[in-house]
Parts: sequence; C-alpha cells; structure tokens
Amino acid sequence: MSAKKAIEFSHITFGYTPDMINLDDVSFTIFENEYVCIIGHNGSGKSTLSKVLTGLLKPQNGKIKLFDQEINQTNLKHLRDNVGIVFQNPDNQFIGLTPEDDIAFGLENRKVLPNRMKPIIKEVAKAVNITDLLKLDAQKLSGGQKQRVAIASVLAINPKIVIFDESTSMLDPKGKADLKELMLILKNKYHKTIVSITHDMEEVVNADKVIILKGGKLQRIGTPSEVFENEKFLKEIQLDIPFNLDLSKQLSEMNSKIKPTLRLENLIKQLYEAK
Repeated sequence: MSAKKAIEFSHITFGYTPDMINLDDVSFTIFENEYVCIIGHNGSGKSTLSKVLTGLLKPQNGKIKLFDQEINQTNLKHLRDNVGIVFQNPDNQFIGLTPEDDIAFGLENRKVLPNRMKPIIKEVAKAVNITDLLKLDAQKLSGGQKQRVAIASVLAINPKIVIFDESTSMLDPKGKADLKELMLILKNKYHKTIVSITHDMEEVVNADKVIILKGGKLQRIGTPSEVFENEKFLKEIQLDIPFNLDLSKQLSEMNSKIKPTLRLENLIKQLYEAK
C-alpha cells in the first residue's frame, strides 16, 4: 500500500517585494510519516517556506495541499489542526510560567475542558520526558528542556505534521543530540510527519528525504545518500558534507577496505574489520 501525500507544494512563488523573489516556482511532495530535512545556505528561502507552509505567509502563485485538501483563506483551520511548529528560539514559544501552564495554553485556546487537559498534559510530558519538570519555574529550564516543552505543547494539539524551524541551532551538543533523537521517536513511535528546516548536516543523515534550496529555487530532492554523493555540487551551494562521511572518505584513501559512509556505526564496524 503506497503512502498518502501529507504535503504538496505546487509551483509556489512568494516575494516580500516585487523585486525580491524568496520562493521561485517551488514544487515538492512529502508523504505521511516521512522525515524530511530542508537545507540551504542563508537566504535560500528555507524560513520563508516554513512560514508559507504554516499559513503565516500567503503565496502569490501556486497551490498547497495538506492531505489532498487545497489550503486557502476559508479553510485555514484544516492547516492549524494538522500542522504544529517548533521554532528556533524556545523562549519565543514559551507562554506559561511553568511547563504545565505552557502546554495547557494551546488546549485552552481549543476549548478543551479542564478535566480532559490533565491526561493530555501527562501523556505528552511523558512522551518528551519532561514529567518531572511540569511544575518548575520556566526560568530554571535549560534551552533543551524548553525545546522539549515546546514540542509537548505542539503534541498536545495532536497535529499530523510537526515542523522544526532551525530548532537545534541554539542548543548545546547534548541538547542537539537529544532533540534529534526525539524527532526520530516522533516519527517512528508516534507516526508523525517530520519536516526539519536545518543547517545541521549531522541531522540530515537521519532523514528519509532531503530538499535543497538555493536563492529561492529548488535545487535537488533525494535521500541523504543521493544528495551527499555529489560533493562538488554541495560546495557550489556552500554546504558541508556530514563529518562521518568526510572522515570515512579520508580514511578510505588510506585503506581500501573502508568505504565512504554517512553512518557512524558503519564507520566503526569498518574500522574494526579493517584492523
């Protein structure tokens, strides 16, 4: 059985001014339960794309469909019900004095009855491992903990699609690793469609599909292996290859038994077998 289409961008064009086109005839499809990374250098159109996808900006041309339903000004509720977003700076998304208050805020806006809120808050807090943080003052939380609260707030409204907009960029290494692991949990355990707009090439390794933008134009779509095999192309658009792939390529020049790989576990295995 083939996967259903979750998001369809069809010839989307948007510009903040007539002289500046930020998205230029962009078309792609994302399927249900896919983990998709959207990458590109600064000014490539990534952030504009996320704003168009979440309904914050209206494209001048083209169509957007969510689950086969075209999005327009009369059915934005369909978009709001199905798409949640986690922003770059968790402080910009934190509303309540405590994580519990913050998660409850979105439920209150959707007129969820108080007696139904507590089980939902408890469930989503457990899903992102913040049960012990629910009553804490928000000012005492780390950046990574605030990102988890933001994700719990999104999960509480139960969207089918979760967008991460540069969500790892302000975190320390542990926070980044935890968030990338959580994205995989949301996809594999909770069957969410994950769209991550990112500069983190190590995160891209986990994706099912990669979409590359440059100057508002779609440059390439493919699996991580397909995208990263053309190192010359990546350098032309000022993107690096992941560390594991770069290291394995260098080691393969010294030892023919070692093959280029995106996966750390594969590289470790090859190094052990090459001894």
